[in-house]
Amino acid sequence: MFEKTTIDGPNTIITIGNFEVKIVPKIYGGYTLTKTIKNNPFKIIEIREIRLPISEKEVIIEAKELLKRKYESIDFNKYCII
Repeated sequence: MFEKTTIDGPNTIITIGNFEVKIVPKIYGGYTLTKTIKNNPFKIIEIREIRLPISEKEVIIEAKELLKRKYESIDFNKYCII
């Protein structure tokens, strides 16, 4: 699938297909990753907090893994109606 990376101030948004992950740096180190439906930030799928002082490159790798994660027991087709 097509991957798009957008920089919005200190935040980074990575989009693949119908989902996006917003990476927000924390004030005292670490990051918050929020996976949502594309163009609908109120439909939150998953939130992950990383409290380690990892590099931006490593957090982008984690965000891409979060985007590609599949859940066997959930039908995401009902979540992707835009």
